[in-house]
Amino acid sequence: MPTTVFGLDIGGTSTQGIRAQRSQDGWRVLREAKVGSANLQNVSTEQARGEIRAVLAELGMGTTGPQDSVSVIAGSGGVDTLADQDRLREMIHSAAPEVSTDLIHVVHDSRLILAAHGLDVGVSVIAGTGSVAWGSDATGREARAGGWGHLLGDEGSSWWVAREAVRRALERADRQEEADELDLAVLQARGLETRADLIADFHTHPDRTGWSELATVVDRSAGQGSQAAVELLTAAADQLLTMTQRVCQSLDLTGPVVAGGGLIQHSGTVRDRFVTRAGARGIEGVHVLDVAPVMGTLHLADHAPNG
Repeated sequence: MPTTVFGLDIGGTSTQGIRAQRSQDGWRVLREAKVGSANLQNVSTEQARGEIRAVLAELGMGTTGPQDSVSVIAGSGGVDTLADQDRLREMIHSAAPEVSTDLIHVVHDSRLILAAHGLDVGVSVIAGTGSVAWGSDATGREARAGGWGHLLGDEGSSWWVAREAVRRALERADRQEEADELDLAVLQARGLETRADLIADFHTHPDRTGWSELATVVDRSAGQGSQAAVELLTAAADQLLTMTQRVCQSLDLTGPVVAGGGLIQHSGTVRDRFVTRAGARGIEGVHVLDVAPVMGTLHLADHAPNG
C-alpha cells in the first residue's frame, strides 16, 4: 500500500487536491490545494493539463523521499469509459512522471462521495455544476444514472437550475407576463435590461461554470420569499431523486445514499427537499456529505480502486 497519496477531485468548477501520509493512526493530510477545473467536459485539453500540473505542484509532487511509496488517486467527472480513464491517467503521468501509471488510479468523481463517507456499498449523488448518481452493492455490481454532461442532461444540477430559470423568464416574456422577482434577479445577475437579452447572452457566453453560478441567485431568491424559485429548486431535488431511485432499483438497494456537490450542500431548499422527499421514493438512510469529496481518495487508497 502507498505511504503517500496525492488525491484529486476534478469537478466542473474547480480541482481540489490533498497530499496525505500514512501514519499509525491512519491518514494525515499534509497539504491542500485548489485550482481551476481540469474536467475535459468543461475545458480544453491544454487547460486541463495546466491545472493538473498546477495542483500537483502546489501539493509538492516531486518532493517526497526515496522511501515513500507514492500513488495518485483522481476522481473526475466525464470519466465514462476506459479510454477516458487512460487519457486522464496519461495527463497525470505527464505532470508527475516519477509516479508509474500502475500507481495512478482514475475513477468517476461520483465514487468519491460514497468513499468520503467511509462506505463501499450504497448510492452516491452529485449535485454540483453537473449531476450524476452512482452506486455499488455488496457483490461489487455497479449502476449509474445521469452524468451525461450539460449538453445531454445534468438534470438537477446548478447548470440545470440556471438554464431553467432562463427558460422560465423567456417563456413568461413570450406570454407577455410582467417580469417577477425571479426574472428580475436573473436579469440583474447577468447585467441585462430585458428578458429578450437573455437569448443572445446565453448563446454567446456558453461558459458552463459561469452560468451555473446563477443557481446561487435562484437560491437567494427562494430565501427572500420567491415561490417560483422554491418550486424550481424543488424540481431540481426531484430530478436528483429520480436518478437516485433508478440506481437503487438497478441494485435492489434502498440505501444508504450520500449526496454531495455545491448545489445540494449550499442550497438549503434543494437539500431539505431531497432529504424529506426521499422516503416517498422508497429511499432510506440519506446523508449529505459533511467533508470534502476529495477525502474519499484516502478511503479508496485503502481499498485498491480499479482503473
